[in-house]
Amino acid sequence: MSQEFNRIQIGSDATFRLNQLKGDFDITPNYLCRIGLCYSLNEPRPPNPKEYDSDGKVFNRYTLLGEHDALYMAMVKERLLQEDKDPEEDLYDEFVAHLNRGVFHLYGRLDDPSDLYDLLPEEIKDDTGVIRSDSLE
Repeated sequence: MSQEFNRIQIGSDATFRLNQLKGDFDITPNYLCRIGLCYSLNEPRPPNPKEYDSDGKVFNRYTLLGEHDALYMAMVKERLLQEDKDPEEDLYDEFVAHLNRGVFHLYGRLDDPSDLYDLLPEEIKDDTGVIRSDSLE
């Protein structure tokens, strides 16, 4: 499938977990998916798109990724290139697989809101438990 897609559908298991996380943390699903996507992209092994169904929640791409759509797509495409996959043909399936896997990882690692902070890289945290302002520039 080409990169021209406006709708994204995750799996039913990921949808269930996303709804649980939304209820527990009062964070919208699009933000949770963004966090999960980044978390999954940081994993060394690629996700397997065949592990996930497509019977879950449907997102509008702009709602899901917002004004940072180009950044998220560039990160996924770069990952595909690193894995010798076609960034045009494999983009949708791999993007959705990363979303699904990311939601699964978040669901298994978050018990309370402070756990979100624990997912951040150490180099952007300071000693007081706050994100360093110079890391946001």
